[in-house]
Amino acid sequence: MSNDERRERYARALYATLGYSAERHPWAGLSPARREVWYVRADAAIAVADEEIAQRAGTRQT
Repeated sequence: MSNDERRERYARALYATLGYSAERHPWAGLSPARREVWYVRADAAIAVADEEIAQRAGTRQT
């Protein structure tokens, strides 16, 4: 999976947490500016996930 695909996947997953609001306003209909807000949130979530993965990998090696 490319970084762009991963970013899109995380952004969509985070957006889906809105529940009913996300159902009323599907991802495909969001403006680029609104999507960018979710991409920023996705980037933050990815950074945390990558940090946790790196920590676990480091723990296993020691």
